Amino acid sequence: MRRNLVYLGVALALAGAGSAQAGRIDADLQRKLQQNPTRDVEVIVRFQVSRTQQGRALLQDLRKQLRDVLKDLGPLSGPVNRLIQSNLRGAELWLDGSIVIKTSPTLIRALALLPSVDVVFENFPVNIPRVVALSNASAPAGTPWHLQKIGMPQLWAAGHRGQGVRIGHLDTGIDPTHPELQGKLAAFAEFNAAGERVQGAQPRDSGQHGTHTAGLLVGKNVGAAPDAKVLSALVLPDGGGTFAQVIAGMQWVMDPDNNASTNDGANVVSMSLGLPGTYQEFVQPVKNMIAAGVVPVFAIGNFGPNAGSTGSPGNIPEAIGVGAVDQNNGVPSWSSRGPVQWTGAYTGTFVKPDIAAPGSEITSAFPGGGYGALSGTSQAAPLLAGGVAALLSAKPGTGVEAIKNALYGSAQRLGGGEKNNNAGHGLVNFPAAASALGVPLQQAQQPQPSPAPQPAPQPAPVPAPAPQPAPQPTPQPTPQPTPQPAPAPQPAPAPNPAPAPAPQPPAAPPVTEQPSVRKVSVLLVDNDQEIGADVTGALRDAIKKHAATAFGWGVARQGRIPLSELRKFDVVIWATGENYQNTLTQQDQNNLRQYLESGGRLIVTGQDVGYDIGGSAFYREVLQSRFVADSSGTANVTLTSPLTAGNYKLNADGSAKNQYYPDVLVPLGNATLAATYGSGFKLQAQSLQKGRGRSRPAQNVQVQSTDGPFGAIVMNDAGKYRTVNIGFGLEGMAPTTREALIRRALDWVSR
Repeated sequence: MRRNLVYLGVALALAGAGSAQAGRIDADLQRKLQQNPTRDVEVIVRFQVSRTQQGRALLQDLRKQLRDVLKDLGPLSGPVNRLIQSNLRGAELWLDGSIVIKTSPTLIRALALLPSVDVVFENFPVNIPRVVALSNASAPAGTPWHLQKIGMPQLWAAGHRGQGVRIGHLDTGIDPTHPELQGKLAAFAEFNAAGERVQGAQPRDSGQHGTHTAGLLVGKNVGAAPDAKVLSALVLPDGGGTFAQVIAGMQWVMDPDNNASTNDGANVVSMSLGLPGTYQEFVQPVKNMIAAGVVPVFAIGNFGPNAGSTGSPGNIPEAIGVGAVDQNNGVPSWSSRGPVQWTGAYTGTFVKPDIAAPGSEITSAFPGGGYGALSGTSQAAPLLAGGVAALLSAKPGTGVEAIKNALYGSAQRLGGGEKNNNAGHGLVNFPAAASALGVPLQQAQQPQPSPAPQPAPQPAPVPAPAPQPAPQPTPQPTPQPTPQPAPAPQPAPAPNPAPAPAPQPPAAPPVTEQPSVRKVSVLLVDNDQEIGADVTGALRDAIKKHAATAFGWGVARQGRIPLSELRKFDVVIWATGENYQNTLTQQDQNNLRQYLESGGRLIVTGQDVGYDIGGSAFYREVLQSRFVADSSGTANVTLTSPLTAGNYKLNADGSAKNQYYPDVLVPLGNATLAATYGSGFKLQAQSLQKGRGRSRPAQNVQVQSTDGPFGAIVMNDAGKYRTVNIGFGLEGMAPTTREALIRRALDWVSR
């Protein structure tokens, strides 16, 4: 109570001392404080600091300004400082002029009233888009196409291989023992969500994205600057981090020994991360990075194909925002497009991306010594950053603006005009950029226009999201952008099925692989809304194995999928995971109707699709299903022909163990019941197992009576199209069973 009174006193005193220049609270944070007036929140408190220095002198000046402002917080600086110090959770984010603090709404409001405070906002998540993509490539034979296309062999022949240049690498980490990366790591640091450095952390990759992007920077055979070094900051553990983590990593790669008088920081920084939309919070640290003389190379995002789909920080006007191209200089549909509309830090409409680099089916290092082919602007950005390192080794000390002018002025134009919202100024041309900087080369100025492609990797959807993006509309679809290394789902409590009069089924019989009828192109629409277990991570390997080509679309990151993207695939698998609201919106249902009428195939899987839309015409007429109950009350599932016959259990070992409310459904019309939860037992009112703090609104559809059997899967052959409606989430099955069911379902809908 005494502590709360102190906070209140501080707030009242500062309210009296406030001025028109006083700080403010971000609108989203303000709403959160009003909704939870007693709950502590982790926030970023940004102070008003000036940018009066340039180069490395700026780093020392920013540190000093932040420390000075913390010493002088007005008439109550003593009490406030003590409160700040006792609650400070992260390192001082001097690059941003801010601190990280987790404290009460009262103290947050008090700090916002200080004249020295610019803004207070919540520490927010930053991620790699999660997608399904290609993997399992071989070590490259000769120079990979992605390096030939941008002219790197010409720079290398002239001796410009990135020597003496350090590249900042902010990602999921790095595997420095990989043959491509041995001897390439200058330093490594790991940061937690509050921006604190993890003491004693050893170099590692928490996913595979970081090793892949590092390989494209400095890899012995796959990297653009094989003689450069990387300063690798692990800021996206398992593919997801926070604003504080990213800023802490940015300032560390710029000054790893925390001493501005030593020149040990990065000359160029590569970041393949961000969020769709414009984020003012990134602007100040990026401007400070540029003022310090460090070249910012950021992925523009994998949120295409729509206009205005760019992500921050790549869409900050001063940053080099990198889009992607394929081997034919086409811009893949998933590569983010401009324009970008800024208000606040900037006012106006800007053309983005700024430039493009290879980003489709790019082979690089995977942790453990292997190789993989991934796609995305996550690959394009490090290739461009590595090329910049080669330019800096040719002409050390070149300023940021000179680098940008050389890159933009020499790029191979793609599309109309000097710069467009698909590929910016065009495909980067490093020999021409070197010439623009006055660097003589021994080789021809132009990169090889049509390099002989290396053997293609095996098409397969694996990580990286992440990801998210839609494929290019070509006869042979472009691989999906880089997957986000998704955080490993936390297992739910062991299921406690409600007892049923029917006896327990015997153990599942061994699954025997049978050849597929034919392999088809598959689109996985992940509409789990990032609630609970990751359905992309659970399903992608099985889809990869039994599809000719496979891509992913993450609704949480990319928004609702348009009809034009659905029509590019033979089969759509719509997975909803633990999501139970807007599993299929009315627009989704309309788009799927049109997709199916043109001969499409649809597999729906999710424990709450019936709960959500069981009363809709789409559920009854298209899926030919009637929703019976919200929960089966049992984990036992019996599959029949044409699926893999046998008795199985949901929430078995190796599954996501997240099946809380498996839908009960029965077929309508000529549809077929292909799986049941058993027959003759009484449906239970409770869920199979309780979700982790799950709160559900009232059921959208009333439970209807039925004589059983109680269906789990309904298959509908409508002649023109086929559908499979699975009343539970496939992620809730053991891996071998899940794979067999996916294979059989794909075979059936493809006939």
